[in-house]
Amino acid sequence: MSNTATETDVPTVHEGLTLRAYGGELTNLKKLQPFSKDTPIEELQKRYHEDGVLWIKGLINRDIVNTCRRNYLTFMNRDSELLKPDTNHEEGIFSGNDWRNYILPGGTRLAMGLEDDGAFAENAVESHVAPFYLECKRQISKPIEDFVGRLCGFEEPWCLPRSLLRCSVPGAESTPVHYDQIFLRAGPPTSITGWVPIGDIELDGGGLIYLHGSQDIGRKYEEDFSRLNATLSDAEKISAVNRNMNKGGWLDRNSAQFGKHWGRDWLVGAYEAGDVVLHNPFMVHAGAMNESKTGRIRVSTDLRFVDKSQPFDERWTIAAYSDEDPNLARKFVKKAKT
Repeated sequence: MSNTATETDVPTVHEGLTLRAYGGELTNLKKLQPFSKDTPIEELQKRYHEDGVLWIKGLINRDIVNTCRRNYLTFMNRDSELLKPDTNHEEGIFSGNDWRNYILPGGTRLAMGLEDDGAFAENAVESHVAPFYLECKRQISKPIEDFVGRLCGFEEPWCLPRSLLRCSVPGAESTPVHYDQIFLRAGPPTSITGWVPIGDIELDGGGLIYLHGSQDIGRKYEEDFSRLNATLSDAEKISAVNRNMNKGGWLDRNSAQFGKHWGRDWLVGAYEAGDVVLHNPFMVHAGAMNESKTGRIRVSTDLRFVDKSQPFDERWTIAAYSDEDPNLARKFVKKAKT
């Protein structure tokens, strides 16, 4: 398969910008192009189909998002010393404690030899069903559902109950390279992810980065995994953490190395509260390291959208912490019952 991206429009280089992620520096970064929500839908459909990713400015209410940010960081700060004392919780300034204490539970912590214990890990799991988050999700999902319905021609666009709610403190390792169909294999590749920054995220603040023109790469990997998984049980075939996958379902922990291998640049943006970035289930992406000069904590949520009138991965109808680790699943059930 060719390593050359297929888009006709080449993004502008971010002159002088260097970010870090798993594996070291990311150089020659390019700008992810933003679009207005009022752009003709035909143009947006064309760009989404060709690029695999679509950044829409101001699609949802900024005030609702920032209220969620304040409530989330207050919630996560319980007994964890996450926030710098005597600072505004909505601003979300990191305390400066050891960042290893603030890695989200699941594959990344386990890969680092850390246990899923402590106040921060417990808060992270519980936050997914906290009333403030469920109310925020209820309010922001409707305009995104309406937009996704027009963009993808969904007869009954629906935000799946299971979602991801994440934060990344300055200096911490972030999300490795992956594509989302890995985690939605019990359904066809027709879902669409809405990545929602919960508050403004500077260019160096740890936002999502997208591998330029990488839908073909994601499809090729999934075809290869399907062949490798052919002899596995049905349950193992749809698992993101089966014997043929890396821990956590990642393609690579080294984002810099992965981009160089495929000869593709990483696309990045300075995201704002109210923005939504929509991406295809095969679009390869990762998280840059949060190197905010102001110490601002990155917060975001991943929402998955499907056409409810068509087949989809029904595992995502359970509103739980979205990690396939069975111990975390049991911990979530125990928390939900108390």
